[in-house]
Amino acid sequence: MKKVLAFVSCAMFVAAMTVACGHKNAEAVDSTVEETVEEVATEAAPVEAAVDADAAMLAAAKEAGQAVCNCTNGDATSIEKCMKSVLAAGYAEYQGNDAFTAAVRAEIDNCIKAKATAAAKDAANEGIKEGAKALSNALNKKN
Repeated sequence: MKKVLAFVSCAMFVAAMTVACGHKNAEAVDSTVEETVEEVATEAAPVEAAVDADAAMLAAAKEAGQAVCNCTNGDATSIEKCMKSVLAAGYAEYQGNDAFTAAVRAEIDNCIKAKATAAAKDAANEGIKEGAKALSNALNKKN
């Protein structure tokens, strides 16, 4: 009987220690999880701010590129003058930012290419219309 009581008391002691240690471990895990979540949140904030800043910069570059494209006649000196005036007037915070300047130049190139393509299509369509009209006139005179 003494052995059974000793065994039961040992088992109760082990059970009590397990519960106590498990409780402390659960608190430690909870606090570690909370600290990790806070660290991730604080680390993510600057990344999100940088992404927002990059998106804002790219949007501003697109606007500036369109403005420059709309105020030029396509020659290099006109583009350079217009770009300097547009950037100085509305985009001073990006002065000296190479990424912004490159994005503006890319947008200007895209805009000029789009205008040239549209002009070429218009000219081709006009030529087709003139050709069709001439062919129609020639056929009508023959009859």
